[in-house]
Amino acid sequence: MKRSLRKSTEEKLLKIGECPLVVGIPCYNSESTIRYVVETSAKGLKQFFPNLKSIVITSDGGSLDDTRENASKADIPEGVENVVSIHRGEPGKGAALKAVFEAASCLNASAICVFDSDLRSVTPEWIKLFLSPVIDKGYDFCAPVYKRDKRDGTITNSIVYPLTRALYGLQIRQPIGGDFAFSGKFAKRIGEEPLPYPFVEKFGIDVYITTTAINEGFNICQVNPGVKIHNPKDPAQSLGPMFMQVIHTLFSLVEKYEAKWKEIKYSKKPKTFTLNNDIPPEPVKVSIDKLKDELKDGFSNFS
Repeated sequence: MKRSLRKSTEEKLLKIGECPLVVGIPCYNSESTIRYVVETSAKGLKQFFPNLKSIVITSDGGSLDDTRENASKADIPEGVENVVSIHRGEPGKGAALKAVFEAASCLNASAICVFDSDLRSVTPEWIKLFLSPVIDKGYDFCAPVYKRDKRDGTITNSIVYPLTRALYGLQIRQPIGGDFAFSGKFAKRIGEEPLPYPFVEKFGIDVYITTTAINEGFNICQVNPGVKIHNPKDPAQSLGPMFMQVIHTLFSLVEKYEAKWKEIKYSKKPKTFTLNNDIPPEPVKVSIDKLKDELKDGFSNFS
């Protein structure tokens, strides 16, 4: 099986030894935000889980800027490990996350959470919110629920959420939300199996892990940290490759789990844990004229 975790990183982790808590940050060219995400994650681990050995792992796709250097310079409290590595293979979120899962298995971790590297609204309290359901209540998979601008989350709102809810009977509001928590059992399942479809190594990873969790009998909840402030994508400018990768993976899984969704009659809400804050979401700017031009071109070429 092709592994995403490099041998040198694995040897470093083995020297660190068993580590119950892992925060993983998949990244690529994130020099302006990565240090904040690493430092905030480490602070949360130290503040809320001081008696558990913990580690922050930056899983980089070969950034061409100073992402790895900035992650390495992060101010980390004593007792929290900081490991920065480059995953094997082409740059892609899925390959980066698989390296985190493989690292968690190597460390025999019991609870893992992952955050997007451009996340500007993460606080130490997020670490507690995401990890506590796994540590204290036995959940295997925690998906996020956010307050978002109505123009943010184009692919989620238009296709992935309604189709996932309708087919699989569980109202996971952000199936590709980017920030998740997992049990060691679930991380081991993903880390020790080959990624099955062409685009799971890229942006197909989130819908793959969410759909796997729903259909393979894992214990699922949601966590609501409030607003997610990150670098949103203008649907008229930058969603083409992501759309193809997510939708290809989504429909590949529809075929895989056909026997399961044919038995579904109703949908239900999972248990949701909430962190109260009153921060409003940032508005997302959309290039309306370009969006219209793309629609006309698409209709002309594919109708």
